[in-house]
Amino acid sequence: MTLLLFLPLIILLLILLSAYNGFASSEIELPENRYGEDKSVSPRILVAYATRAGSTAEVADAIGKKLAQKGAGVDVKPLKNVQTLNGYQAVVLGSAIRRGAILPELTAFVKTYKDELGKIPTAYFIVCMIAREDTEKNRKTADSYIDPLRAEVVPVDAGIFAGKLDYSKLSFIETIIIKYIIGTPEDDLRDWQKINDWAENLSPKLLNINKEK
Repeated sequence: MTLLLFLPLIILLLILLSAYNGFASSEIELPENRYGEDKSVSPRILVAYATRAGSTAEVADAIGKKLAQKGAGVDVKPLKNVQTLNGYQAVVLGSAIRRGAILPELTAFVKTYKDELGKIPTAYFIVCMIAREDTEKNRKTADSYIDPLRAEVVPVDAGIFAGKLDYSKLSFIETIIIKYIIGTPEDDLRDWQKINDWAENLSPKLLNINKEK
């Protein structure tokens, strides 16, 4: 009954959150790095990410570094800076999860480049706070977030990682909803060993598979 009394306020806050969607991303640094000393090194892998508060960018960068250590040339870029897939032999795409979904720009990107991605090894990863508790229910829920991408392009692998929640990187409205309504605690729960292990195991799937017909 108490929840019903606050329902109009919750709806208003959700509407305001939609209006502020993307606010935090304009205030954060979006790293773009190239790994592999020889810029002509082949194969070349693109690691592209969509983020709102920056933690997914740091995960993408760690994945890029590990893939480079395995012998690939790697470009790590924010998704908005990717203009073409020409020259890449494999692609890794990552996204933060907001309101139970992959960020819309990544979904749009996969649809736009569906044909190209379907011809080369493609992997996905997501960063979400639901993964902070490793239960079967949470794993299934987190894995379901990737389904819209799988429906477009089947990946060679998909990684699911716990994220970082920093209220200072969120808008005021987002903080109110996440802190007081959803109740997710502020914390950095990224498991860097798990992230690096996934990237290391991913490497042969990206480097040794040729999907050309």
